[in-house]
Amino acid sequence: MEHEALSAIDDLVVIDDGASSEAVTDRDNVAAIAPASYRDVFGVREYRAVFLADVLSLLGDQIAAVALAVLLYAGSGSPLLAALGYATAYVPWLLGGPVLAAWAERLPCRSVLVGCDLARAALIGLATLPGLPLPVVGLLILSAALLAPPFEAARAALLPEILAGDRYPVAMSLRDAVHQSAQLVGFVAGGVLVVAVSARGALLLNVASFILSAAVIRWGVARRRPAAGARPDDAAAARGLLRETWDGWTAIRSRPALVGSLSLGIIGAAYAVVPEAIATGYARSVGAGGTAVGLIMAAVAAGSVVGGLAIGRFVGPSTRVRLIYPLALAGTLPMMVVALRPGLALSLLLFALVGITGAFQVAANTVFARNVPAHLRTRAFGLAATGMYGGQTLAIVLAGLAAELVAPAMVVAGAGVLGAAAVLALRRTAARLSPA
Repeated sequence: MEHEALSAIDDLVVIDDGASSEAVTDRDNVAAIAPASYRDVFGVREYRAVFLADVLSLLGDQIAAVALAVLLYAGSGSPLLAALGYATAYVPWLLGGPVLAAWAERLPCRSVLVGCDLARAALIGLATLPGLPLPVVGLLILSAALLAPPFEAARAALLPEILAGDRYPVAMSLRDAVHQSAQLVGFVAGGVLVVAVSARGALLLNVASFILSAAVIRWGVARRRPAAGARPDDAAAARGLLRETWDGWTAIRSRPALVGSLSLGIIGAAYAVVPEAIATGYARSVGAGGTAVGLIMAAVAAGSVVGGLAIGRFVGPSTRVRLIYPLALAGTLPMMVVALRPGLALSLLLFALVGITGAFQVAANTVFARNVPAHLRTRAFGLAATGMYGGQTLAIVLAGLAAELVAPAMVVAGAGVLGAAAVLALRRTAARLSPA
């Protein structure tokens, strides 16, 4: 979902400049954006704060998610229930993500980020109380997850404001690598901590991560005026939220660059999550134990780290855009090979290749960010995230259901076939993202 449309001479790219935006041609845009380095990105004080807070939250979230998924699978032995537990983090985006993102746009980004972190710490803290039934713990964790949409939308809207030029795509590639690295650490640490300090002890670490994240953002990010202006307090507030949400959707569907980058991003995220979703069943099918579950989950993430860093740091802006479509299609091929039912080692290699090709998301996100008007950015990112998480949730549930009926290897291969068909169907739309 992360690419910038640098189409040829007559394709326009929107560059944010404070509260205004300027449309420039691809030729002018390439000349204006000089390649950035990691030093340039970390030279921005506010980004350092956002980056550190992001790392803390990601680590805590992964530990909590793995703890919940392991508990569900241990208690039921069902791939479907384990997949549903894994999907908990995605469900809130379907329960009102776009509206919550529009609400967040009415408030200063820093206030939204700090408030969501503290509220999530309180809810997860309640979930650690001894004696609570597992359904109650799950409900509290789901309630905390409902605060993810406004948090992520506010964070996504803030980054283009503090990172100018090519700093933004480089920072996004770095965040993707860090996100996947946090998954690697979290997948391993989560299982270890559940055994060593219990599931509730693992959740307490998540509480600490939210509190630290809130502190870093509070003291490291400047307060800005909300993009949507003053918050209404009349009886029409609810209708206003719906209208603002619809405006964000209109901004997306009226711009081919947004439709193309977001559609490919949703498809790529959906097929890539399938190996993780049925990792427990897949590990059993290849005769491996619990350790293999973490390795299978981590394989795609490890590939994403390599691919994301490579495309963000060593590939130029124009080339990134050219690679969006071919990489999105190429990612489905290793999944189809899984139909041959390779052993664990080869399966891990194939899943890592899926992650490497997923680096196209870095460029798709940049396309999306630069083509959204500044005053609609928060709600547009909220809608985009809802589409991404919605696609992943559907893929996770369907994969878990299919794994109850057929061999896990065939589920992965089937996801690859469906993903390839969907990408091919977008060939004409994706052509609008490529330089002529």
